Amino acid sequence: NHSRHDISLSPVSILHTQLLEVLDRGDLSDIIDWMPHGRAFIVKQPKLFTTHVLPRFFKQTKFLSFTRQLNLWGFKRITRGIDAGAYYHELFLPGRPNLA
Repeated sequence: NHSRHDISLSPVSILHTQLLEVLDRGDLSDIIDWMPHGRAFIVKQPKLFTTHVLPRFFKQTKFLSFTRQLNLWGFKRITRGIDAGAYYHELFLPGRPNLA
């Protein structure tokens, strides 16, 4: 018998968990934040995100590598409309880590 705590997290789960943590902090909302509707998030200041957030939370230093990871793990970049530039995944929602 294995409990839920014995299960190792997949890279996707780790990304989702870290990303939710960053988005839910509140003190980084000038750099990265949920869109008002909560169905997508946007990196408002890519340079600050790269220097302050990526190394601390994602152990990376390149924004392009981060966006590649998002693409590989099913996130879509919104290219049109009011949400242009934001990233969306149908199972990535605020306060819902169990979906990711």
